[in-house]
Amino acid sequence: MSSLTRWDPMSDTTSLRDAVNQLMERAVMGPGFGWGALGNTYGAMNVFEAGESYYCQVLLPGASLQDIDLTVRQNTLILKGKIAEPITEEQQKGVVYLLREFGAGDFSRSITFPKDVRGDSVQARYANGILTIEIPIAEHAQPRRIAIQEGADTQPKRRIVEGQPTTSEVSRESEAAQAGANSHK
Repeated sequence: MSSLTRWDPMSDTTSLRDAVNQLMERAVMGPGFGWGALGNTYGAMNVFEAGESYYCQVLLPGASLQDIDLTVRQNTLILKGKIAEPITEEQQKGVVYLLREFGAGDFSRSITFPKDVRGDSVQARYANGILTIEIPIAEHAQPRRIAIQEGADTQPKRRIVEGQPTTSEVSRESEAAQAGANSHK
């Protein structure tokens, strides 16, 4: 014998508190955030659009310019780098860390922009441990205001190029060719 159970649509939903807790756990505790691992310490970014360019500010304290590789491919910015160990191998032999919140090694970051960019015009400056990159947005990706003309003429205007047949000449030639083809039948 089976029993009927009333379906409660609210039983399958997540409470607001649970949703916020899950969001905070992913944002604060999840991979890609924190200060414990090298990949998370270096390369924190601020990315914004202002005027006709995107700007990236990348936190790279202690990085050497020779160890930073910056490339643009289509509308994706790729940043790779290496952070040297702040103390020598000889000094590390006798070291016992009480607290270690950053280290050394390779890191990589990339960001894909929603609009096409002009990769040949990218500029980058490094000062006070912050790499600032300006990426101009491609002109064809910029919004343009289209002027609307007033008038009742709905026919498209045709430009006549010297030496090129006009539309009426082309249609007369195709009609003549078609008539000649029909007469051979």
